[in-house]
Amino acid sequence: MWRSVTEPNPFAILDDPVVMARAEAAWATAWSYVEQSLKEEERERQSQRMIFIVASTALETDDVHELAHRSIKRFLQEGPLQRPT
Repeated sequence: MWRSVTEPNPFAILDDPVVMARAEAAWATAWSYVEQSLKEEERERQSQRMIFIVASTALETDDVHELAHRSIKRFLQEGPLQRPT
């Protein structure tokens, strides 16, 4: 599963179980695309960022692949968030 039991589920804001399932599938696709390009120590944090991006755009399209594409595009445009020093 993409999250641990104690973490909140950002997809829970989606009322429709079909939309939620589509968002989870789009996250898996989008995350598999960007995961290997990230440093190991940043992956968990960036995974959460991708989850929130997918959840925030989940109602824009009914197509899983289009949702994944839009999420990847937004993720890459915004660039990885850096931890404060």
